[in-house]
Amino acid sequence: MDTLNAHFSLGSEDTEGYFAPSDRYALSALIPAGETLTSPGVHAFWEWIVRCELPYKVLFDETMNERTDDILGNVDDPEEDILINCTDPDNGMVERLAKAENPMLLVLSTEGKFDDVAAGAAAAALREGIPVHDLSRMLLEVTWQHLPDHEPPEEAALEVEADGQTALTVVSDAPDVTLTAQEAATVNQALIDTEGFIDVVFGQMVNSAAELRQDLIRARSVLAPKPEIPADTEDGTKPRKTRLEIFNEKSGQWEPAGRGRPPKDAQTRRVPA
Repeated sequence: MDTLNAHFSLGSEDTEGYFAPSDRYALSALIPAGETLTSPGVHAFWEWIVRCELPYKVLFDETMNERTDDILGNVDDPEEDILINCTDPDNGMVERLAKAENPMLLVLSTEGKFDDVAAGAAAAALREGIPVHDLSRMLLEVTWQHLPDHEPPEEAALEVEADGQTALTVVSDAPDVTLTAQEAATVNQALIDTEGFIDVVFGQMVNSAAELRQDLIRARSVLAPKPEIPADTEDGTKPRKTRLEIFNEKSGQWEPAGRGRPPKDAQTRRVPA
């Protein structure tokens, strides 16, 4: 529970064992339930849901065990929140998560290994671009390397052209397209123009960012506390001894310069010693 509380920014526990709402997330849960699905780990997750007072729905395959009654009996609206006739709750869960906003699939492993159902659900979620985390291992992110029995989707390969340029090989079921010389020239010119535009934008951004950074440093140096000027000497003149200070942009303070030459582009000033 501590891991879930920290990850989802839940508040502190009250005297009755309930956690304050998250100040960052609006959470809701989808829980599989059935004779083989409602494991002690799933039941423990459901207990956390209850203590957080989060809404949840149940994917129910209409089989029971001693823990399933708890999950079914605490939904807000049984007619709306218990989704029955679900013969494949895990795939059904992934289908519903794929339509949700900011979904996440939590799975449970045993000594780092997933059973067939959990592994299948994790693979289906990854194919849909849904992040998967292992609740048994401190919300470890699950990737294809954790699913050795499942093949990841084929990735686009790099293709090297005759002039040494690289391009992605597009894997598609669409029919091949043949371009005329004029069409190929049009596409090539568009690519050249795009690349040139990116170079110009990137160059201007780098130069502008460097100038803006120097402006910010100068502004901070002006706003930094001014040094105290010592009183006049006995003969009425100002003290001539000074020391060099360097503006520390991280602390926003002027600091005495050390030995050696100040760093390049550093803001410096002379103040009475």
